[in-house]
Amino acid sequence: MGLGWIISMIVAGILGTTFFIIIITMNKKVVHDKKGDIDFSKSDIYFHWTRWDYVIIITAVYTFLCINGLLLFLLRGDNIDSPWIQFFIHQTFVFSLITFIWFITRIAFVFKGIKERWSDEFK
Repeated sequence: MGLGWIISMIVAGILGTTFFIIIITMNKKVVHDKKGDIDFSKSDIYFHWTRWDYVIIITAVYTFLCINGLLLFLLRGDNIDSPWIQFFIHQTFVFSLITFIWFITRIAFVFKGIKERWSDEFK
């Protein structure tokens, strides 16, 4: 395993853990019912701009910068043996995947909350 892969795994672990801690601390604002499901009538955190949104934007910008770094080193003529190429390939893959999953999860929670709030109004 090349030096770029190792450094990239360490950076991904540190950034991923930091982002996870930032997001998980918002769970105290989420109200659950007796079954353990989210009670969207009492939890409005999903309908406001939160730290989760900032983290999604930061990871998207970081992914974009990694793609540009990868392109820069590829245009210079580096190959997969270069630690920089290894680093940027790994970072681009990991953080584009994380950004996509968080974004889809965020949208799913908003739509689920809208559906439950809307259905509660017409009962």
